[in-house]
Amino acid sequence: MGVGTSLTLRPAVPMGHVTGVPYVVALAVVRELGARARWPHEVVSPDGEPLVSVDARAGYDGEGVFVRCDLAWDAKENLDAGALERAASEAVDAWAQGVAAGRAAAGPLAPVLSDYFDVLLGMGEKVEVLRGGRAIGEGTLVAVDAWGRATVRLAGDAQELEIAPEQARLRYV
Repeated sequence: MGVGTSLTLRPAVPMGHVTGVPYVVALAVVRELGARARWPHEVVSPDGEPLVSVDARAGYDGEGVFVRCDLAWDAKENLDAGALERAASEAVDAWAQGVAAGRAAAGPLAPVLSDYFDVLLGMGEKVEVLRGGRAIGEGTLVAVDAWGRATVRLAGDAQELEIAPEQARLRYV
């Protein structure tokens, strides 16, 4: 990824819910570009080619909780950074209103989970679960919950492995 933009968001949500921000930002970028998403919050073309990576880091300063979101893409994509920033900011504001209205009691993604599923590629596909750069399991992506955790049904024994983005990543095979 060669170019990008960064924005600082200050959603009025409980600290435990800021983990939903990169998903909401990715969903906004997906809508803006007419694209799709891959777990956890990667924006891809309809055929699964990477378009925009979304990276988020939360923090706390004198103004309270913030989330810095970095969006990166290949320069050949010629994307409008301002449009992506506006879409992300508006989506996070709307999501925070949903959280404030009590629609996130099940988890931070609850207000947007059905929209996320509508654009998510890879559900029902074979994946490898990678930790530390090596495969620790292979199976089928079967679910994403309201906390953003992916569930992979491991090949062979039908055991399910639930993973958060900070624990492992998925490689589609």
